[in-house]
Amino acid sequence: MLINTSRFNKTSVERLVNFWSNRYVPDLSIISKNNDVLKIYDLLDVASRKGRTQTVTKLHRLIQINCECAGIKTDAMFSYIPNVVNLTEAKRIAEFVCSVYQKVLEIYQEQSPNPSLMAAIRLGETINFFTDFSSPWTMVALELPAIEKLATSLEPVLRQIREQHISAKDRRAIGFVTTQFHFSTKLVLNRLTLPEQILLSPYFKFVEEQVSIPWQRICNAAALHDFNSPTLALVEQLLPASQDIAQTVYQRTVELQSGHFSRRGGLDDPGIKASTIRDLEMFQGYLWLCALEGNMTSIEQELLPLCLLVFPSVDVSWKLAEKMLQLLVDELNARIESDQMYLLLPYTQGLLELFSDLEQKAL
Repeated sequence: MLINTSRFNKTSVERLVNFWSNRYVPDLSIISKNNDVLKIYDLLDVASRKGRTQTVTKLHRLIQINCECAGIKTDAMFSYIPNVVNLTEAKRIAEFVCSVYQKVLEIYQEQSPNPSLMAAIRLGETINFFTDFSSPWTMVALELPAIEKLATSLEPVLRQIREQHISAKDRRAIGFVTTQFHFSTKLVLNRLTLPEQILLSPYFKFVEEQVSIPWQRICNAAALHDFNSPTLALVEQLLPASQDIAQTVYQRTVELQSGHFSRRGGLDDPGIKASTIRDLEMFQGYLWLCALEGNMTSIEQELLPLCLLVFPSVDVSWKLAEKMLQLLVDELNARIESDQMYLLLPYTQGLLELFSDLEQKAL
């Protein structure tokens, strides 16, 4: 949960929270198969209180079985490593993941658009999300609740997962948990209609990132810095560009490693592209957390064990991972001034050192 910032650097935290909130917009690429146009009354019906209740009722019957299926897929994915989690623990993780999604559905059902505003926009017949995305009637239907409210509501059950699994003696268990969330989200979204996917995908993205990217901890660490902290200024400068940085590094990697294939396909595969960009954003998140905390503990104890577990399971070569991180560091260096380099260097050097000789560390 976000700390009470009344005694701390509230302005900076609010800026970071606003950036954090802006990440959770619908995945507009799913609309392309409908010629970029969706009938607005279909969306409004699903977004209404009645429509949300119907969606939640449908998903209540599907969440448990999909989380169990995701658990089976996750277990199979990591079967090459003995005893990452035992059968009892794997079942318990599936139950916890299911409880997180059930809580998300509760919040989603409560977040109905204002009925009077919905009535006012029913005059429209269609909406083009690529041209009208910023229009008031669009945002009414698609808005998420306040990020802090969503984070606070989910914190108790996520804390249970962290305490019982992610904080386990075997730090590799975090890989099992994050992968289970990823598979669960994919399975659940596949059971939804297009309007339901548009409305629910930001919630599910939020849940996935709550487990894999330490956004709340970044905000909490920022709150402890002075207003004139140069480290905080650097984070505020680069964090909003994290997605653009990730996409740039991904594209550069594709150009240099075009022949690379994993068991899921080549680097230009849409699914691999999405997961690679997400991973690059995760690395940036942990890098900024370490910079704000003044040490490399979070990367060393959380991110490195996660990657040592997950990368082999999807046939990501250690050389590719090391090359991609070097490209990430190069891109970050290119975006800062020379007099800021001293702020970044200890953490980028630490990152590259921790992720060097990965093949030996994985043994």
